[in-house]
Amino acid sequence: MDFNQVSEVLAPFPELESASFVHGMLVGLMSGDSEIKETVWIKKLIEEADIKSVKESFLQVLHQLYLETDAGLNGSGFDFALCIPDDTEELGFRASMLGQWAEGYLYGMGLLGKSDKDLAREVIEFLSDLGDIAGIDAAGLSEPGDEEEADFMEISEFVRMGVLMVNEELNPTQAAPIMEAECPTDTLQ
Repeated sequence: MDFNQVSEVLAPFPELESASFVHGMLVGLMSGDSEIKETVWIKKLIEEADIKSVKESFLQVLHQLYLETDAGLNGSGFDFALCIPDDTEELGFRASMLGQWAEGYLYGMGLLGKSDKDLAREVIEFLSDLGDIAGIDAAGLSEPGDEEEADFMEISEFVRMGVLMVNEELNPTQAAPIMEAECPTDTLQ
């Protein structure tokens, strides 16, 4: 989902912070509860921001965001992408949006009310790392070099892969059982 497209429909609702925050919240909810329905997510979003009315375009973009996120999380994982600005934007802005994405993810997971005792150690460690990323200070990144760009890409990929790990941990895929091959016993005699 295009960051700018989502940002455009969210612009009238500053309470929602950013497209990155909203997507992070959705992914956090979906990672914590694979059965979360689109209507439940949109209702939570509207209630949390105390939104009184929305346009159809708002609902259409959220619908598309939900479908693409569900396909990315529950597919091969190769299609899963964070809703953050592309690399044509300033690094400081992208880093800030990655921080908001992490904040939204933690918020979404928090809405589910899972405690540490419900989570594996790796998941707890990842959520702690996301807390650090959510507090990212993007000041001073307006004139980045290649090293800072590489660091940002590495952190973005860490977040993406960590989310896929958490999703798999909390919502393991159910592989079809392997059927035993039938072997006629009379041919062995």
